[in-house]
Formats: sequence, structure tokens, C-alpha cells
Amino acid sequence: VNISDLWRLDTLNINDPAENQSRKELEEAAKEHFERSVKRDNEGRYIVSLPWIHDHPPLPNGRKIAERRLNSCIKALERAEKLVDYDDVFQDWQKEGIIEEVNPMQEIKQGQHFLPHHPVFKENSTTKVRPVFDGSAKERNTPSINACLEKGPNLVELIPSLMNRFRVGKYGVIADIKKAFLQIGLQERDRPYLRFLWKDRGRKGNIKILQHKRVVFGISSSPFLLGATLELHLKNAPDHLKETAQQLMRSFYVDNCVFSVNTKKELARFISESQALLSTAKFELRGWEHSPIEDKIEERQEDLKVPVLGLLWNLPKDTMSLDMKGLMKEDKGPTTKRKILSTVHRIFDPIGFSCPVTLEPKCLLQECWKLGLSWDAELPLLITERFERWKMKLPKLNALQIPRCVREDFAEDSKLSIHVFCDASQSAYATCIFLRAESADNTSCQLLQARNRVAPLKKISIPRLELLSCTIGARLAKATISELGLEKIPIFYWSDSMNALYWIKRNENWATFVYNRVLEIRKLTNPEDWRHISGTLNPADLPSRGSNAEELVKSLWWEGPNWLRRPIEDWPVSETIPDFDVVNYCVCH
Repeated sequence: VNISDLWRLDTLNINDPAENQSRKELEEAAKEHFERSVKRDNEGRYIVSLPWIHDHPPLPNGRKIAERRLNSCIKALERAEKLVDYDDVFQDWQKEGIIEEVNPMQEIKQGQHFLPHHPVFKENSTTKVRPVFDGSAKERNTPSINACLEKGPNLVELIPSLMNRFRVGKYGVIADIKKAFLQIGLQERDRPYLRFLWKDRGRKGNIKILQHKRVVFGISSSPFLLGATLELHLKNAPDHLKETAQQLMRSFYVDNCVFSVNTKKELARFISESQALLSTAKFELRGWEHSPIEDKIEERQEDLKVPVLGLLWNLPKDTMSLDMKGLMKEDKGPTTKRKILSTVHRIFDPIGFSCPVTLEPKCLLQECWKLGLSWDAELPLLITERFERWKMKLPKLNALQIPRCVREDFAEDSKLSIHVFCDASQSAYATCIFLRAESADNTSCQLLQARNRVAPLKKISIPRLELLSCTIGARLAKATISELGLEKIPIFYWSDSMNALYWIKRNENWATFVYNRVLEIRKLTNPEDWRHISGTLNPADLPSRGSNAEELVKSLWWEGPNWLRRPIEDWPVSETIPDFDVVNYCVCH
């Protein structure tokens, strides 16, 4: 278990931009290779080549491990009485030109690689069993094929921006591409590296060699190749479909289309034009779902929920909730660091509305870290009891539902504004961003994004933690505003730290820690947009100190503070008088 996985989603859009630079250079190189090598056949299908890493270590053929795993695969299929169904999948793929048989007399000893595969059973699906290929399989001291290929961008980073765009329009809409990877062809020179073994009649049959002619699910570069293919196709859209193409370019997560629009007419056009546009590249968009339409009677079960970017979308109510399936399964054995991390991983929340709840186990992990405990060592009783108390309250999160749409009305006179709140405690620092929509009849407020981070292991003062909260607030706001195209609406930054505000508003020669954070904040924001708010009125207080699931559900904090629904002249005003001993201590003389 890599503890850095825990922070990957938590730190999206709030980590230091410099950390991303070298990775982006590699991603650009992979894109350039794709654009140089991609072709298109007579049917309109795109043909791509694998993005091999320059000077990657020699890739072994992997035949021995493929043979061992083939025997295990066949035994599993025979036990489940699904051998014929599995074989039918390969027969269908051959007929459709997805795979091809290799003549054993023409088998090459060099420049080939065999992929192990295993069955995945899904009784509630039209395809009861399907093969999954393992691109990470390897023998000791040799690389896997995945280790030899460029993976492209980290797609998890797309999720918050996709979720923002999904929530900003009146009608949410989703679809997916049918067998997306299998619609993209592979150039002939790469096919020998994607071979696999099969027996026609189970264990008694002769081994035959097959190879893929299309992109393979299970190969680490496949999501990148799909994304690059879609982007290229949409960039070359005909003029009359350019607007829809631009929308689609901002709506895909692998093969899932996630977007929102403001009118019924836009919804109908988006669906019809998207299907027409992608069909010319052999992609079929299907499984369409959208928010309820006011004057249309739709037969839907009362509590129909569909997965969207790791959350559950209640279609009749048009609300979002956490996917708690599997979270509460009985996890026997002692409490360990591994168990805590595994539990936190199961709460996937790209918006951050549950981040006050996930703070407690992160703090526990940090305490374990300080104690130098190994991943599988039984934890001290005090830590175990705190974890169990936290876990007992988790079922309360089932009641947590937030509106899918962040606006209650779409009146033409609506005035939008962004409000960024920042706060810190001894254990963590946090930021949360709200969209406020004011019209003649109504004023609404909803959470767009929230993030919190455990305070560094090296103890630093509360004022400096408050400054860190302002830094991540500025970063998250910059990303969110850019993703939604809201650069022209008013933005307000709020902090209850008079010291942090004093540093931000004054252009002094501060000590290094303060100077670097203030410099970044002033680059990302206008210092005049920062305001002071009392700690009791600051909604970022909750994610900075944490809460249990029951407290969170009762708090309704994702709706923002009550005072934010009042006219601007009724907003709280306070004087910012800092602790001059603290702020002046950070001046370089």
C-alpha cells in the first residue's frame, strides 16, 4: 500500500504547480508520438501504435506465465460452467476482426509478448463472463509490458473538473461508448506484443496463439490512446458540429461522457449531435441518462441511482451521494495502518462534501507514522478505539445527499459569485468553495469543491497553517473558476485569520516561508478580494477540525452559511487587527 495514494485525490488542484512540470513534459512527448503515428482506415476507424517508453528494458515474451495462468483460467471457467461462454467471446471477436489467430509455423521468438488473461463473472450483465488481460504480469526481475509503455496523463485529475461541469447546468446528462477500446485499431508492428494463449475445448484442446488487432483493456496506455483518439477526432469535427465537439472534449472520462446543459433544446441537440459525430469514428454512444424534464412524464423507479465518476446519481431526485457499497463489509482481524488506509480509500468523493469525515482516519495514520509502526502491526488500543468509533458512525453517510445542480434557478437576472473560505486547526488546514446565485426571487448557495490536508509532521504555528489554507484556497479557486469559465464573475476570499490576511494584503519582505506563500497567493488572487470572517461563521471550520458522519449529515454545511443568502449589505463585517508580535516576527530585517 502506498500512502501517497491517500493524498492523490485530496490534493487535486491544491498541490504545488511545480510538482506537475516534468510529468507534463512526458505527457506531451506521448501526445506528439501519437499524432505522428496515428492513421485512419477506409471505414473511418483510427489505427494507433503503442507508446513505447524510450530505452525501456528488454520485454520478455512472457509465455511461461501465460501458460500457467491459462490453466488456472480454464479451471475457474470449468468450475463456474462458463467455459463455452468464454470461448464464444473469442469466437465473436475473431468474426468481428478484434483478434486474429497466429499460425504457429510463423511464430517469432523475438519481438513478441504473451498476455495472461482471466475471467470476470457478471451475472447481472448481458455478457455473463468476459476476459480481462493482465498487462502488469511479469516474471521476477523482468518488466511487464505496462512498465514499458507511456501511461499518459493521470486521468483521476480530470474528475473534479468533470464533476464541476456536470453540476453547473440545469440538466445533467451521461452516456458511455460501447466497447470503446475495441473500436480503435492497432498497427501491425505492435500486434505481436499483445498475443495470448487459448484452448478450444478446455484442458484437452490444443494451445493456439491469438493476437489483438485492437486496443486492449488492461494495458496501461489504453486509456491514453482512447483519450487521444477522441480528442483528435473532435478537433477535426465539421463546422456545423464544432460547438458539440467542444463540449464533448470537456466531458469524457475514459469511455464515460459526463456533462450538463441549461435547456431542453440544448439537451436534445447534445445527444443527437454527439451520436452523429462519434459514429463516424466507429464509436457508439449509448446508455443515455439525464435529469428529469419538467413537462415530460418518465417511467423511472423511485430511487433509481446510477454511478457517475465514483458517486451515485439519484435520477428522479437529481441528487448526488456517496457509493457506500462495500464500505461496511466485515473486516476481521486486528486494526492496522493498512486497514485504516483501505477503509479511507473506499470513500471516493471528488467534490469533497464528505472531507470533514475522512479527516479523522488521516490524522490516525499520521499518529501511526509518528510511532514508526509497520503496515501490518496491531495498533495501540487508543488508536484502535478511535478508529472503531469513527467507523461505527459511517452508515450515517448513506443519508447524505447533495443537489446535483449547484443552482436552484436559471433566471436571466441571476447574479453569480464565487466564495472561497479558508481555515486551519492544530490538526489540519482546509478550503471550500461555494457558488452563490442571486435572483429577484431567490438566493441559493451550494458547495462546488472542498479539500483538507493533515497538518505537516513538523509542527508549525496556527497562523502559518492558516496561511497554508489560504494558499490551497487560491489554487483550488483558480482551477475551479478556469474549468467553469467563470473568470468574469465576482470572487470573495474569506479567512478568520487576521494574521494571514495581514501578510497577504501587505507587500513586505517577509521571512521565506511566509514570503513564498504570499507571493503565490498574490499571483493567483487580488489581495483586495480577501475579507475577514469570524471563526464561528466560517464554513471551512468543519473540514479543518473534522467531524463524524452523524454530525456532518446534520450540519448541511454544503449549503453554505446562512448569512451568505442575505444581501451583501447584511454580510458580517469585522476589523482585521493582527497579532503584531506574530506578523512582525516574520519580517526579514
